[in-house]
Amino acid sequence: MKFIIGVIRLQALKIIVIGECWHGSDCTGLARGFRELGHAVELIGTDQFFPMSIGGVRDKILRRLLSPYCKGSFNEYVLGAIDRIRPDVVVVFKGNYVEPQTLGSALASGAWLCNFYPDVSAYGHPGLDVDIFSKFNHIFTTKTFGVNDFFDKFGLADVSFLPHGFDPLVHRPIFSEEIEGEELIDVSFIGTWSPHKELLLGALEASSIKQNICIWGSQWEKSKNNEVRKSAQLYAITGDYYAQAIGKSKINLGLLSERRSGASTGDQITSRTFHIPASGGFMLHERTEEVLEYFEEGKEIACFDGESELVDKVAYYLNNEEERIAIAEAGYERCINENRLANRAESILEKYYATRV
Repeated sequence: MKFIIGVIRLQALKIIVIGECWHGSDCTGLARGFRELGHAVELIGTDQFFPMSIGGVRDKILRRLLSPYCKGSFNEYVLGAIDRIRPDVVVVFKGNYVEPQTLGSALASGAWLCNFYPDVSAYGHPGLDVDIFSKFNHIFTTKTFGVNDFFDKFGLADVSFLPHGFDPLVHRPIFSEEIEGEELIDVSFIGTWSPHKELLLGALEASSIKQNICIWGSQWEKSKNNEVRKSAQLYAITGDYYAQAIGKSKINLGLLSERRSGASTGDQITSRTFHIPASGGFMLHERTEEVLEYFEEGKEIACFDGESELVDKVAYYLNNEEERIAIAEAGYERCINENRLANRAESILEKYYATRV
């Protein structure tokens, strides 16, 4: 069957996407994006092979003992899928637990092999063998600085910037205060703990603003700030409930990760940059040149730089509901037309087709 991208008529491709497959993961959203473009997709999830972590010493011991078996089963399944499907394209999201020989087999089958890498640094992820990066025909990094970082660290030149996006089946307005009967949250942050984020949230907690703050995400038990720990839910919120939490929050913070080992700088944009507006939320984002390439400050999002301006902007927008709602609506309209993960899937395939000319 033929379909159309732009004005070009193309045959449907056979694509394998490898990464985490839980509802709401960016990997799953990317796979859906390829399907939306009319392609046949096999999604292979690492989380289908490894036991889910629920915390605690026994859980960590069990995962450590089972990890070699799970990794072997996972790579064996990937090899079988490559042999069975004979894919045109294999997209690996990050690459945790994927063995270099597995990627070598994908290349030997004739598949075009690419990596979608979404994080600040290529180092520091358990189960990720950095030697795999040399196996890919191309690497897509969601960090503009990642292009130079991959060259400086690994000597790789076939690398290009591809921003995060959103999945319209997940990141959508789904909250109604009348239906839910719940009180709105004044300020929320959804993301993993880091010292920088703790510092900003600590300043907000210490301010004189009357507010309720909710923090969701992993590792917040590391916080040394008692008030921040009280606001932390100590669990990640994902999928539909992630989008719902955004809708329930008057102000959604777009806080960025700081520089990590192996990276030249910290985040400039992140997945939340697009998830929040797509879910209909008002976003107060750390001010960077990059975020202002996607949204207009004061009309589609609000921005801040540092603790003092964060506190001032939170106080202002909590007291200016009409302006806050108007900005959220404009941000939603801007985001949904340009930043779907299907748009990112199309960019990946443009690179693939360019190699076939």
